[in-house]
Amino acid sequence: MAVESIEAQSAEAPVRVRGFLGWQIVLVAFTAQLVASGVTLSAFGNFVGPISREFGASDSLIGIGPALAVLVMGILGPLLGRLLDRGWTRRLMILGSLLTGSGLILLSHATAVWHLGLVYVGVVCTGGALFGALPSMTLVANWFVRRRGLMLGIAFAGATVASAAGPLFAQAVIESEGWRVAVRYLGLATFITALPIFAAFVISRPEDVGQLPDGDDPRAAEDEPSSEAASEPSAAIGGAKTARELARDPVLWQVAIGFGLVMTSPIVIIGLLVPFGESLGFTGASYFFLAMAPFSILGKLVIGGLADVAPLKPSIALTVLVNIVVWMILYSDPSYPVFIATGALYGIGIGGAAPLHGVMVGRCFGRANFGTAGGLGGLATIPLMVMAQILSQVLKAATGSYHASFLVQAVLLGVAGLLLALVRVPPPEGQAEGAV
Repeated sequence: MAVESIEAQSAEAPVRVRGFLGWQIVLVAFTAQLVASGVTLSAFGNFVGPISREFGASDSLIGIGPALAVLVMGILGPLLGRLLDRGWTRRLMILGSLLTGSGLILLSHATAVWHLGLVYVGVVCTGGALFGALPSMTLVANWFVRRRGLMLGIAFAGATVASAAGPLFAQAVIESEGWRVAVRYLGLATFITALPIFAAFVISRPEDVGQLPDGDDPRAAEDEPSSEAASEPSAAIGGAKTARELARDPVLWQVAIGFGLVMTSPIVIIGLLVPFGESLGFTGASYFFLAMAPFSILGKLVIGGLADVAPLKPSIALTVLVNIVVWMILYSDPSYPVFIATGALYGIGIGGAAPLHGVMVGRCFGRANFGTAGGLGGLATIPLMVMAQILSQVLKAATGSYHASFLVQAVLLGVAGLLLALVRVPPPEGQAEGAV
């Protein structure tokens, strides 16, 4: 049975329901990641050629769309995060799905390149930001504390599924019916899948329906400290903080920059990997990503689950090290079998980054501030990703080789590892203070 979310704070007692609804929330977050990634970024490359040919625009002009979209999402982050922490999750996700679905259908009627840019960035991707990464991550973080890493891993697996299925779907429709029909289908898919699920099942916090994170018994919590108090000292001691207070915390920027440098790898590898493989004579360079997808899901689940039961920093160090090894293997101009195997290794490394980021933000700032901290951090994370993509292309053009870009990525990851190693992370419940 669908449960209406209580979005605003109210003096009324929460409605109690039977059965822990956290599993429902994880499914909602998985769907949000699947749809947001699938209709905004994953299949973007499939549309570049057809659109550039129809409108007589260069591939490079059309290709800047994802960078602009990511910037818009980053700019929206602080406001979006604050609204999420105030319980507006359901409203935002419904509005976002409406905007994205409508924007995609509008794209199918575009008659000029500037129409495409305005609608894609201003409507489609703005809508995607309202129900995508930050809202779904905040939703899961509100419902889970002790099992947050694993549940975030499951949620982020939606984006990985989209990265494999989205391009295949888009290409099949483009080849048979054209890019406009493919865009229209993506819009309809958003309306059919995301909108009804968000309207029926999104609940901002377990307390809204008389439950507690991780399915803890509310009756026991009346006599004992909650799991959140035990596992998230900042939330228990300081409670909700203002955006200004969080912005003054150097830990927020240290975490944001550290994970921002880690996340430069996927945006750079998207732009360089296939042409690099082709420069080595590989006709199936795109199979790198096919090898990556299942191992990325595995990395999300294994590393995310590990973060719930083991010290966090060794998992972060492992993730950073694996990504450095990937770039160094690419630097060595590998053979085709090694090239494909590197895709699997890369999947494990980059797959674990997203849940680790969510776990660290949760431990450092608590449930009460998760959305705001994540949104503010995006002001540092997003520009780093965009600048890294631009730098990689500049280095490629200046040197005529991919190797300088690969070395720069390895260095950026090393800096990320150092920054994150220096963060003092509050321990999880039942773990000694020094084991973080």
